[in-house]
Amino acid sequence: MKNLKYIVTALAFVAFANPVANAQETQDINASATILADIALSFVSDVNFGNIQDTGSPVLDPQGTNTADVGGAATFGKFSISAANSTQLVIDWDQATVTLSDGTNSMTFTPDVSANSTDAIASSSDVTKATAGAATETSAGGALFVYIGGNLGTLSGQAAGTYTSDSGTAGASGDLTFTVNYQ
Repeated sequence: MKNLKYIVTALAFVAFANPVANAQETQDINASATILADIALSFVSDVNFGNIQDTGSPVLDPQGTNTADVGGAATFGKFSISAANSTQLVIDWDQATVTLSDGTNSMTFTPDVSANSTDAIASSSDVTKATAGAATETSAGGALFVYIGGNLGTLSGQAAGTYTSDSGTAGASGDLTFTVNYQ
């Protein structure tokens, strides 16, 4: 009877000890990184609405198709990107609106951005702030061209002057700064 008691006790220890041993599981996790080519930005031109009247609603469409009430010397902002081949980029800018000032008076510039992998403004597509997509994919050679336009709203009664975003001008909010990263 004593031996039976030892056997039952030993089996009880095995029964309770076994689930604890099976409760321990392990899982390995690998770490990796893919290093891509450095992203290089090259300035081409600033946004310039040209010489305009205070009676319009100036628009520089960054696709070049819907421009209105701008001067003859108007130019789109533009920069080019060199990055890894056929990769989507996230393009972001620091201000949803930019305050332009002549030192006394101000007006609001609302940027509009488009891009494409060939240097052709008419075939560029809208870029959504801080979002990658087909419009932000580099060419097979790693190129992407970004065009900046926008609008100044209705200028009825706007005081005459030269307005700029230059942070050295009183009342201006500073230049529009772009940041580009891989998705």
